[in-house]
Amino acid sequence: MTTTALRVQFGRSDEACFSGFVYDPKDLTRRLVLELLLDGVPVRIARADAYAPELASESIGDGCYGFSFALTPELIADSHVAEIRLANGHEAVGPSIKLDAADESISDSRGPGGIEWLGGVRFRGWVRCAPAESPMVRAIVDGEPVAEARASNFTHVGGIDNANLVKAFDLHLPREYADGRVRRVHFVTEDELQLTTTPLTFVAFPDKVEDFFASFGEIESERLRGRMLDRLLPASAPFNSYESWRDRWDIRRHGQESCERPTAVVLIAGGDEELSLQSLDEGKHKGWVAATLPPLEGPGTFDPLELREFLAHEAADAEIVVFAHAGTLFDVFALQRLSEGFAAVSQARLVYGDLEVCDENGRRWPLALPAFDYERMLEQGYCTQLFAIKRASVEAALEAYPTNLYRMFNCHFDGDDPAVHSQVVHVPCALGCAPQLDLTVHGRLLAQASLTHLAARGTSAKTAPQRGTQMPSARVTRKLKRRSLTIIIPVRNRRTLLQTCLSSIAPAVADAGAQILIVDNDSSDADMITYLETLQRRGTEVLAVPGPFNFARLNNLAVDACASDDILLLNNDIRAMDAAWLAEMQSRLAEADVGAVGALLVWPSGMVQHAGVALGPSFAAQHIGNDRLASDPGYGDMLRIARECGAVTGACLLTRRSDYIAVGGLDEVRFPVNFNDVDYCLKLRSQGKRIIWTPAARLYHHESASRGRDQFGDKASRFERELRNLRSKWGEHLLEDPYYNPNLSLDAVPFSALAWPPRVRAPRVNVPPAAVQLPPGF
Repeated sequence: MTTTALRVQFGRSDEACFSGFVYDPKDLTRRLVLELLLDGVPVRIARADAYAPELASESIGDGCYGFSFALTPELIADSHVAEIRLANGHEAVGPSIKLDAADESISDSRGPGGIEWLGGVRFRGWVRCAPAESPMVRAIVDGEPVAEARASNFTHVGGIDNANLVKAFDLHLPREYADGRVRRVHFVTEDELQLTTTPLTFVAFPDKVEDFFASFGEIESERLRGRMLDRLLPASAPFNSYESWRDRWDIRRHGQESCERPTAVVLIAGGDEELSLQSLDEGKHKGWVAATLPPLEGPGTFDPLELREFLAHEAADAEIVVFAHAGTLFDVFALQRLSEGFAAVSQARLVYGDLEVCDENGRRWPLALPAFDYERMLEQGYCTQLFAIKRASVEAALEAYPTNLYRMFNCHFDGDDPAVHSQVVHVPCALGCAPQLDLTVHGRLLAQASLTHLAARGTSAKTAPQRGTQMPSARVTRKLKRRSLTIIIPVRNRRTLLQTCLSSIAPAVADAGAQILIVDNDSSDADMITYLETLQRRGTEVLAVPGPFNFARLNNLAVDACASDDILLLNNDIRAMDAAWLAEMQSRLAEADVGAVGALLVWPSGMVQHAGVALGPSFAAQHIGNDRLASDPGYGDMLRIARECGAVTGACLLTRRSDYIAVGGLDEVRFPVNFNDVDYCLKLRSQGKRIIWTPAARLYHHESASRGRDQFGDKASRFERELRNLRSKWGEHLLEDPYYNPNLSLDAVPFSALAWPPRVRAPRVNVPPAAVQLPPGF
């Protein structure tokens, strides 16, 4: 096919951006890949698969043949001509653009925005506008506006290297449109800009698909179909509808007197204790006695001797002791649910639940918390705002002389008994509304309590208070133990990527005394081959691994070839932001029960690419934070504190070589390219290891820059096969991730909406996952 047979539009959108569309009129299924050239030199590559409103209005295929290139002003400053050609081709397509001409711009073919259906009645979209603007977007059904949302967030469009930062919005239609009928919806801005040339078609089911199908009769096959659709087409509700959501899915139960136990409530002075006592009076649990402990050394502290006196006299009959800050508004079933937590887990030692927080207008918002997360306890004390302890455990804890709630909780982990972790129970429903705390004061208390605890464990570390927005925050840095390290970087061509990566990580590599092992997978570019030879002469080891690209196999062979204590899997499209990232990751691996450590990865646009992996959304594994800027604190401040998570990405993953070998490394057969990192982390967790993500290790990631995206083109079938394998092997755990709350939605963006309906909200503990062993061929 000649390039003259293509229909092409190419122009300059603004000073440093170019856009257009290209398609083959004789084969509308093709998605062409283009190179942008400046003065004849290729500088960017992009797939022409973006939505182009002009083509959609002409009914050209599905309208998705657009492309865009976003450059820096510095890159085009000394250039004169821009043109495009088919990737690996020789002939330019479309017009060339003279960059020094007075006006070579055209209308932006990328359109004013875009919309994506996330399942249920939830939609996510973007609008092209000035960064300071936040336009309102309206959803139109049958000619009537039914919902609106302001585009006040950020996202990017145009691929990774060609990313354009745009304003984003999240919009839910009213629940009445979840009626099982096929619906069509338009989206327009307040200025009447059409974001959808043709209406989006969707279908949403009432409450649960499983219940909807069950209404057809007692047919097991229909219920099974509904259960699967619940996983694949999850429904959600926005956080700003929390109060109505809570009323709709209220699990407050009567007739649970058998779970009630005599309870002592200890309030730490600093807030309005009368509000707390009033809420306890209004509760369903009547067998309680309360005391407010005055400050010992300032706000947030108490005298352990006064607590001992209270337990010996007024609370002599109490079996359970509940701790909270004065001013906490207890849910009417809070004490009962805490009792249920102890009843559900016979060995339970501590029980905590979710919280609510109030804004300045008194509106309540949900803090849906994970099952027990030791690392997050140290850096945020997230589970210490409202919790319960068995009386005997409180009396034992008093021997450590705790003077604040952070120390009262973490002193139970002063020993080396790993069984204690499984004795912490999480009740996944809101037990109360937390009062406003002085986060500066409490950050200092948390930092000191974590330091005292680590010292009691014999762990050499330092702590420092940090700035939280919803909860206290502290940074924990363990003392590094000098261990040998090999950094493994698979490559195939793309010298510039590798050169940038190596240059950026050089200071950290030198500080760590690490070795670098380049795994070359059939590089054919002469420039790359010469560069690899130069690296070898300078002492960098290069391992040649020919054959089809198999990320798991490349890393497995590299691990076999090295003999270091630890290994770091690193993509060649990574660029370090500073020299401290590697030491931070190594400090997290200092704990013997940590299996892998991941970092904060940021796209060049400033959006978060990876802040850990959540299991369950889309019945798969999704990166956390893709809807946030790197400066955003995240839901519950989770982007600012180190924490455990279901998995971390293999793009930057630190682990022990012995652990890697013990679990069989990455699975070359079932997960050659996708999800091998998730599977690896789950295998580690099945052995009792923890997976840690830390925001203090910060790097840029040009995700899939060297080999493209796996959800498109010829790679799509492989991606789907590997996703099926993930679901088959770890399916039950995908819906029961201890680090993902059952009240949160399972649609594609984790930690961004409420589940409709919530999943099972029984008391839970953080236990290792178990895989389903798949026979060959399945």
